[in-house]
Amino acid sequence: MECSSALLIQFDVAQNIKMCAKWIGSIISVDCGDVLGVFEGEISNVDEGNQTISLINVSRNSVKCQVPEVTLSTHDIKKLKLIESTVKNYQKEKSATSVNVSTPSSKNDRITNSPLVEDDSKKKGEGKKKNTKRIENKKWQKERDEACFSAPVDSEVLDSDFDFEKNLALFDKRAVFDEINALSKGDHIRLVDCNKRTGKYRHDENVLTGDIPILRQISVPCKHTMEYVTDTGLVVPSVTLEYKKLLYDKSEEAGLGPNVRVEMIGRGACEMVIHLLGGGHRLNPQNTHQRPSVVILCGSHTQGAQGINCGRQLANHCAITTVLIPNLAKESHSILSNELKLFGMTHGKAVHSISALPTTVDFIVDALESHEEIKQQDKIWVSNARKWANQAKARILCLDPPPNCTSTEHSFILSPALPFSFKTNKCSIHICDIGFPKTVFSSIGCKYSSPFGSKFVIPLYPNIETT
Repeated sequence: MECSSALLIQFDVAQNIKMCAKWIGSIISVDCGDVLGVFEGEISNVDEGNQTISLINVSRNSVKCQVPEVTLSTHDIKKLKLIESTVKNYQKEKSATSVNVSTPSSKNDRITNSPLVEDDSKKKGEGKKKNTKRIENKKWQKERDEACFSAPVDSEVLDSDFDFEKNLALFDKRAVFDEINALSKGDHIRLVDCNKRTGKYRHDENVLTGDIPILRQISVPCKHTMEYVTDTGLVVPSVTLEYKKLLYDKSEEAGLGPNVRVEMIGRGACEMVIHLLGGGHRLNPQNTHQRPSVVILCGSHTQGAQGINCGRQLANHCAITTVLIPNLAKESHSILSNELKLFGMTHGKAVHSISALPTTVDFIVDALESHEEIKQQDKIWVSNARKWANQAKARILCLDPPPNCTSTEHSFILSPALPFSFKTNKCSIHICDIGFPKTVFSSIGCKYSSPFGSKFVIPLYPNIETT
């Protein structure tokens, strides 16, 4: 039983004001858990009926409270610690009134009041006081224990089940709270009211009120049908497919070729997959028997090359990586052929048949979609790969899809630089930094300020003001 319960039980057993009054003025420390914190203050009132303790000169978590008085309910108290008690002073005052002080009237009295005899009598008196205190403390503890545990337990009580619902129905919680609220003062803060929550929040919602300021530091000259906003309140507009191609052309003129773009997008996708897999909890060099399994579904195009690059970097981080790619893909695309060659130097595995894929998969990267028109013979292969992905029951990251990508039940979408207008509410939209200088954006009429800050991959949310 906690200290707070023992203190209040003594009040219930004594059933008198004097027993309660002797604790008035004591300084206590009350631990109300991680949410409410630790309160320290002087006891100003003990309400036995409502089971509450009122404190004055209160500090919460070592910070002085601005209110004159705080009331604590026993339901909130986890632990109570007595710092300075008034019980000793109470006992001293009581004993002082029963002692008769007499003046020395004889020679013997004058002898006993000499310094040597007085020192000896002081030691004896202190010893008697200590013994008296020990006896009183033991007696107090015995009375407390008897009040708590001396009630007889009949065998009939043990044999019959306790009816919780019946006893709970006897307690009118609403009436009690209404009575407490009616008796509370205007400037009196009660921690019982602090426990009442106005609503429930999801893990990704902020419990603090207040709007994030909306900053428009990116503007594009093309027609955009959707706007996104970052965690910091920066608006990121969507772009069209033609505008994204123009951005890539200007970057190649500046010296950032397709190989650099594939490497940056693959690196951003790898960072996102590692984070979603659990980071250091799963990818630990000392924990090789629980390595996650990742499958990369790739097509015969640039997006497929980005997926293979992501698989190579995941394999370098000790993930079990399997790449599914058409048999003749490397013959039709030079960048993809080079990425396959580099991937073959890792411990990863490249397969050309769906039946060769592992049965247990932790994560899937979908790099099947292309910004160009897919051939009819490849559409059948892509459809079969998507069927396998939907049946694998693993989270799916769609890597750099076109704006009209809605054929797969994706969990996440990763788009480089600036996003498209994706017509989906079921997946999370992310963008990754691919290292384009600010001049590349300004050369195509884009006013650009980097929204990434200290990260390479950031999430986006639909801008409520424009939707």
